[in-house]
Amino acid sequence: AVIVDIDNTVMSCDERRAALCSVILGRPVSAAEVWRDLYCSRLLSGAQQEQFFDDFLSTKLMFLDQPYPLAARTLDLLRARGVAIIFLSGRFRRPVDKGRVTLEFMRKYGLYREDDGAIFKPSAAVHDFDFKRDTIVGLRHAYDILWAIDDTPRSLWVAKLAGIFSVGITTSYSPLRFHFADMIVEGWGDVKELVEAGIL
Repeated sequence: AVIVDIDNTVMSCDERRAALCSVILGRPVSAAEVWRDLYCSRLLSGAQQEQFFDDFLSTKLMFLDQPYPLAARTLDLLRARGVAIIFLSGRFRRPVDKGRVTLEFMRKYGLYREDDGAIFKPSAAVHDFDFKRDTIVGLRHAYDILWAIDDTPRSLWVAKLAGIFSVGITTSYSPLRFHFADMIVEGWGDVKELVEAGIL
């Protein structure tokens, strides 16, 4: 099996972050302005950032999230080889069920198939790091995990600590932040080439 994160790993949240910042600032904000700035700290501060977090953690504007080019095709290559895909996401089920909405979008874009696994945080109160650590421990007992891919160094570090081959995708952070990773890729074009070559 392969463990795959969702936000900024298979689906870009840049347009949504830009739109939310635009509403808060009262001016147009481009996706380029929020690239590799997950918390919009270059644009927002104090109460503005609090508003951003509240809005981002809701389902507001989630429809703006878009799949990364070649992500769906690459996942299909893995499925064709009999590799199970397990999506592991910090998106939560309560107080709003972001998991249900997420799977609807992912089905629409061909990212999620019915045989895939999808595990979401039970609630917003659970910390991502703790959730992913505990879940990965359980997955290691149930599956032969080939590798894990994530855009967030702290989350990928959890997989690395569990002895899983870790792939850092640099959609959110500089490659320097993934110094511990077994492999670093820029995008799904790189992942596809590595899958086709039998390296991943």
